[in-house]
Formats: sequence, C-alpha cells, structure tokens
Amino acid sequence: MKPALDATVLRQVETEVRNIKAEYRGRVSEESIEMVAHESLQRLADSRVPQFVPLFVGRFTRERLQELISRERERAAAS
Repeated sequence: MKPALDATVLRQVETEVRNIKAEYRGRVSEESIEMVAHESLQRLADSRVPQFVPLFVGRFTRERLQELISRERERAAAS
C-alpha cells in the first residue's frame, strides 16, 4: 500500500496550482491546468520525499503547459 500525501503537502500543491493559474491566465484554461497538475501529482504520489512534491508538481505542470502552448503556436503558424 502506498503512503498518502499529507494535508500540508496537498495544501502546498493547491497553492502552487493557484499560482500557475494566475501565471497562465488567458493563455491556458483553468481546466487544462488542473488536468495537467493532477497528472503531475499522480506521477509523484509515491515520492519518497513528499516535501518536494509541490515543487515538482509546479515544475512538471509548467513544462507541460509550455509544450501545449508551443504546439498550439506551431499549428496556428501552419494554418
């Protein structure tokens, strides 16, 4: 059985997601951000060092959002 992340870590993740939503407002929908952040959190759910989970959720989410934005720009340029 895998250990669950504690409430403190989950609150920190929520704060990070709010920051990302503010940072990407107008460029990416909140629903997309939540989906990508959830995927990132799932990848890190078994982390041996849960204190770093919020940091990496933020990093992985931002990287994925940048990829999505870049792909959308490429599609728009190709049209």
